[in-house]
Amino acid sequence: MKRIDTHTHPKISKHFSFDPGSIRRTARMARSVGLDAVALTEHFHARGYWDIYDHLADTYPCERGVFHARGIGLLTGAEVNIREKAHIIVLAELAELRRLDAAFPEKLSHGYEPTLREFLDVTDDFDIARIGAHMFRRTKELGKFSATDLRRLHALEINGKDFGTELMLIVQARALGLPIVAGSDAHHWLQLGVRHTLIHTDDIALHAVIKTIKEGLTGFSTSPYTPLRVKTAKSLKNITKMLRKCYGAVGLGQSRLVASTVGRR
Repeated sequence: MKRIDTHTHPKISKHFSFDPGSIRRTARMARSVGLDAVALTEHFHARGYWDIYDHLADTYPCERGVFHARGIGLLTGAEVNIREKAHIIVLAELAELRRLDAAFPEKLSHGYEPTLREFLDVTDDFDIARIGAHMFRRTKELGKFSATDLRRLHALEINGKDFGTELMLIVQARALGLPIVAGSDAHHWLQLGVRHTLIHTDDIALHAVIKTIKEGLTGFSTSPYTPLRVKTAKSLKNITKMLRKCYGAVGLGQSRLVASTVGRR
């Protein structure tokens, strides 16, 4: 069995430039909380989305679709904005992600938002895992879609930021016949792994992870101090965004200094 956080963001904000140091902090935190791998699922339309994977390709060895950072697997993925105001997590090898980006009238990385039905129809023949994100989150509910469409997903997610909806999610997944995965939805390394997926496989190659999710051989786990870690990470994220807004590049430099200093403690 492997422990994988299937929903993480390498950037504090989708509007920020990519900071390569975030990958080092992510891998360090993943080791400290006992994860085997982390899925990097930045918003497809985020600024410089492909900069993340250009950096991975230049910096880390890749084997069977997984980049490796000192014992931690880095899985490739994305969070796709759906036009009806919902999000789908996608796990896929890098070549398949590039094919997905170009499969719509405009590129997803340029801001195109497909409808859920359009997304499902286009990606039916893709070698990807389609995961329904934060199903009951206000203004981003997946629950508003028909059961027929939702059953075409490969799993539903228990999200690290959403407290009090876990039982509802489990009941909904059982009713739809879908497996459950879990992700932290971390935009800051401190939140990493607060919720994570238990994958019943010994292999973290991306095709094996996708196959295992589709077969429903998954569970989920919650790390200690989850509410505290989520609240602290959210506060640090908000402070960083405020500094960026008020001071521009100066604020961004200060936020990186704060992140790296806290990360060494």
